[in-house]
Amino acid sequence: MSPSRPAFQSARSRSAGPTCWHLFGESTSRSARRSAPTRRPGGRSASGSPPSLRASGTQSRADYSAGESRICSALHLVIGAGEFLGDQVSKALASEVPLIELSADVDEETLADAMSGVEVVHICTQTWAPGRRLRYRKRPPPRLVRIVEAARRAGVKRLVHLSTADVYGSNHFTRINEKTPLKPGHAYERLKLFEEAWLLDAAGDIEVVVLRPAHVFGRGEDWLLPRLVLGLSRGRVWLPAGAAKAQTFIAASDVGRACLAAADRGRPGRSYLLAGFDSTWRDLLEVACRALDIPCRISSLPYDLAYLRALGEEIITPAGASVWPGVYAVDVIAKPHFYDDSVSRRGLTWSPSVGSFEQEMPAMVDWLSGVIDSGAAAAVQGA
Repeated sequence: MSPSRPAFQSARSRSAGPTCWHLFGESTSRSARRSAPTRRPGGRSASGSPPSLRASGTQSRADYSAGESRICSALHLVIGAGEFLGDQVSKALASEVPLIELSADVDEETLADAMSGVEVVHICTQTWAPGRRLRYRKRPPPRLVRIVEAARRAGVKRLVHLSTADVYGSNHFTRINEKTPLKPGHAYERLKLFEEAWLLDAAGDIEVVVLRPAHVFGRGEDWLLPRLVLGLSRGRVWLPAGAAKAQTFIAASDVGRACLAAADRGRPGRSYLLAGFDSTWRDLLEVACRALDIPCRISSLPYDLAYLRALGEEIITPAGASVWPGVYAVDVIAKPHFYDDSVSRRGLTWSPSVGSFEQEMPAMVDWLSGVIDSGAAAAVQGA
């Protein structure tokens, strides 16, 4: 059933429990799913903190309880439906708070309609694609400008923005924390850092909380893992340093849970690192190959040779076009990226639930099988 716009607005005002709407493209059809809120022992909701921490100092228990009650009933909007992280964040929030999911490419009318009555907006859409040849310019991505303008008009109280820990750069060889100097080098890293600064300035009176997750893995990831698994399904893959450099990963599902914590307990104007566990890309690929029952034939390529090869690919690739592997991908795989998010865990009273690739792989294996099947079908059609 495709309800009319007035029916949609009426449905949003109900408070019988968390509700989730999906909005894609310019269609006005919405599918809703309802579920009871998840409660912690003692009767508290999993959303448990005042919505605003702009004022410094401590709060009384009564103030805390009032804030907790308000944020649990606040309407949340996730922008990025149909995308990797957008879907994962929506899944984490859907059972906890009233929720709307929105594609980032909707028209102005749909965006304005979706934000009406919303208190918290989670910006999970991909503003810059790491798999494309990017050029650094001091201009915010147009879709982010649209989101901020619509949020200000609608009176949104808080923006939770998903960025990346790669804003610290790829040339730190010690564990990074919130005090580590920001040294972005690649265009993607610099664009994401500029995006953060622009958002904090342009949001005005809207509270902004920025999340910087480590390398995110999970079902639906659309850059590194699908390409690498598809390559392994066809034979041997040569990777810089054998993909054996240890670094920090975080499951996409844990990023979703962190967004809920940031909506409740994040301090306005703060940036929070998100980390899960230390491992290697090689370990991830070996776990995936075992689950898929395919050989995991990885050979080591010297870093300098891999970098020069990627640089050659970028030279012949037009700006904005997809590039593989690209120098950024080489550094993501070959250089150590270690993160210490202990400060963020204390500040958000959050911790990851996924501590290994094996723990998450059962939820990913059918998706990866589909990646291999799609690649095989494309190869047959192109033959």
